[in-house]
Amino acid sequence: MHPFCLLPLPLFFQVVSALLNVTVDDTDPSITYQGVWEPSSSHLSSLDFGGGHAVSSDITATATFTFTGVAVYYVVPRWPYAVNTQLSLDGGQGVIVNLTDPNASTTQAGGSESAQSSVAWSATSLSNTTHKLVLSMASTGEFIVSDAFMCVPSRL
Repeated sequence: MHPFCLLPLPLFFQVVSALLNVTVDDTDPSITYQGVWEPSSSHLSSLDFGGGHAVSSDITATATFTFTGVAVYYVVPRWPYAVNTQLSLDGGQGVIVNLTDPNASTTQAGGSESAQSSVAWSATSLSNTTHKLVLSMASTGEFIVSDAFMCVPSRL
């Protein structure tokens, strides 16, 4: 008997039903930018996913990530001063996400991030349909930051 035939049936079904994460950088065409944005090529850092992030100080600017899947994660670095961005999923009420690094000594606004890109916000248990996640200026904000998104496109 071949050794692969000995794989327990419950383990086989767990592997088959696993979800796959897909990470999308801020330069991906699935993200549509409106308004004035500084591209990731002008904000390079090893702390960013893919080596850079896009940023806007335009109060009317938006970045819209369109995806089909059951979960989405906003991935972004943190700064040693007050930075936040507003997110809205599928036209829902906006949520302000704090991007301030809690482990850094606070400095005046301006300058590079101080903490590696990581998940700052997520939405899970979504219906497996097309969704739109919109980044915009928070009412108390000065910047909108787009670095990366992780999504879970579907079940295998």
